[in-house]
Amino acid sequence: MSQAIPILGILGLLIPLWVLLWRDFAKGLAFAVLVCVSMTTFLRIETPGNLPELTLHRAVLLSLFVFWLRNPEARQRFREAPLLRQLKIWAAASLVSLLFTQTDFVQSLKRYLDFVLETCVFYLVAVTSLRTREDALRVMRAAWLGLVLVALLAMMEKWTGFNPVDRFLPNYAREEAAARDILATYQHRILLGTAMAMGLPLVFGWLQLPGIGRGARLVVWVSAGMLATACYFARSRGPWLGVMGGGLIMSWLASPGVRKKMVVLGVAGALALLARPGVWESIQGLSESTFETESHKGGTFLYRLELWKIAATEVTKSPLTFLFGYGPGAGRGLDFEWSLSYRDRDQRIESWDNHYAYDLFQSGVVGFVAALWLYGSAAFALFRFRRQTAGADRDLIVCLLASVMVLLFMRTNVLIFAKQLDYLFWALVAAGFALGTFPEAEPVSVGENAEAYPASQAGMSHATR
Repeated sequence: MSQAIPILGILGLLIPLWVLLWRDFAKGLAFAVLVCVSMTTFLRIETPGNLPELTLHRAVLLSLFVFWLRNPEARQRFREAPLLRQLKIWAAASLVSLLFTQTDFVQSLKRYLDFVLETCVFYLVAVTSLRTREDALRVMRAAWLGLVLVALLAMMEKWTGFNPVDRFLPNYAREEAAARDILATYQHRILLGTAMAMGLPLVFGWLQLPGIGRGARLVVWVSAGMLATACYFARSRGPWLGVMGGGLIMSWLASPGVRKKMVVLGVAGALALLARPGVWESIQGLSESTFETESHKGGTFLYRLELWKIAATEVTKSPLTFLFGYGPGAGRGLDFEWSLSYRDRDQRIESWDNHYAYDLFQSGVVGFVAALWLYGSAAFALFRFRRQTAGADRDLIVCLLASVMVLLFMRTNVLIFAKQLDYLFWALVAAGFALGTFPEAEPVSVGENAEAYPASQAGMSHATR
């Protein structure tokens, strides 16, 4: 099968990335974030045998790493990188799990490279390279633009049936079960919805920045509608619960200016529901069926809870699996049946729609605790940084916290196997550390009723290192 299109597509994105990285690494990093958040993971060059494929995301990461090595200051900051200790422990626990994998070692190795090693490298490159507030804003802007591009593709797919991944990539074949799903460049509709839900809090952060003209402000408002529309097209209740959770965080921690804009968007949403009653009926149907054990939605809700029992039962079968699980990506290599407690029948366990339970299953208690410590430390650091910043920057960090908390919530009801979401999460975390470490010298006005926050030049908390 011809690989001309994937090769041209990858080169078409890598060449401008190389130019930007050569001229200004921070600008190149921002462009890399836009690409990794928006582009499909199926844009790849096939390799013979069991060799890892050269995906676009892997090529971008390798490019970032090579140019990062040319920067001695960034390399020197490696030892002081926040979350370095947590990353080391998580990576080491996953490595031990890999070495004692109970399934196909090659597949476990690929999973380790994709979702552990590459995650660590990207985050460390980003967090040691963002040294100014403007660098952080560039990365945040790139993440937002990438998500808006995905939303545009989702809307185009809904209304025209055109999907560029289906049409142009020869190595991609959509699963039959997803034939009618709106996917854009993502691998699953729920993961698409997750990305859109993570993008909505960023909108309110941009709207709080001073100096934004009317035209730019209008574009940001329009992007909010696009993200919400694409989230609805995902046809899943989980992302909407994530949006609500992010909204509660912003209502609690952000300034009155953010809360006013949330009310405006809420009113606009309510008017849209009144204009299209079928939309409200669809959302209401999703919520009502959640607790009906015989419905499909109710069954999937209870199944996600059941996965905790399944993971706990399986890992306790031996001391080794209890400590380190069955190995990275073990869900694909192990096939077993389980008697569902909420239905009187056995079911073959083939999908893990609960990432936390899957962490326990594949990495054991040690890896599970290490993952909780890593992700929890990232979110807690952003929570603490809001006290070290003022005005619009404080609101930006609150919005970043709301965005990353969407993903942490979604890990309870879906397996996060879209690398775009990992890049998005850690890009936002790195941007949050930069904003918290290098705040503005003076407080910034964020509106007529804005709270006055004392400016702080406090550095990075030692607890996050």
